[in-house]
Amino acid sequence: MNLSKHLLYSMYALTLIAFLFETTNSDIWLQNLLFNASNQTWLIDKYEEPYRFIFYLLPKYSIILLALSLIAFYVIACRRKYSKHFQKRLLVVIFSLMLVPSVIGGLKATTNGACPAQLELYGGDVPYVKAFELMPESFESTKKYKCFPAGHASGGFALMSLFFLFYRPKYQCIAIAFAVSTGWIMGSYKMAIGDHFLSHTLTTMTLSWLIICLIAAVVFRTLHFLNSKPNAKNSQQEPINGC
Repeated sequence: MNLSKHLLYSMYALTLIAFLFETTNSDIWLQNLLFNASNQTWLIDKYEEPYRFIFYLLPKYSIILLALSLIAFYVIACRRKYSKHFQKRLLVVIFSLMLVPSVIGGLKATTNGACPAQLELYGGDVPYVKAFELMPESFESTKKYKCFPAGHASGGFALMSLFFLFYRPKYQCIAIAFAVSTGWIMGSYKMAIGDHFLSHTLTTMTLSWLIICLIAAVVFRTLHFLNSKPNAKNSQQEPINGC
């Protein structure tokens, strides 16, 4: 697997997503399907159970538990002197589960993007503007909006890092399919309750893979350098297969 190419592909994908949603009203078209204008309600109420537990609380805390479990397992792997290659792969997953949601959360705090439910179109008080547009001068608000990109789904998409934990392409493909499905289930729920547009979730998915590839590149190259002998010959980095 060529990490440099995947980084480049991710940046191309982000550019394409930005162009698509800046030049079309795809977000509004899809969100209208999830909103009942007659009674001003979303497809799913934000606090309705068991949906909140199944699609919000359960995956969120399961991913946190997974991250903590992998940290504990990494400590055990180091003490029992497991394969260095395996330790590196495990580090990629651990760092990804921590950093992907953190970076996405940091972006949310700076982009000032409103949620669909906060917009005038859907009963709120915020005018609709696209990601790269400014709010109308007539609109005054001291509130900081934190809805772009999608934060909740970032935990699910961070699981794409499981790709690097496996050696066989078959299991790498299963890991990617599981992670993407989890991310979209989490993201679709947030769209159904009016918290995010489709563009928010697509951006998060692409950014997540970009961040994961950056983490993998740093981990593999840094630890390879640290573990290499100064005068070692024929030292090669571990090859990474792809599904």
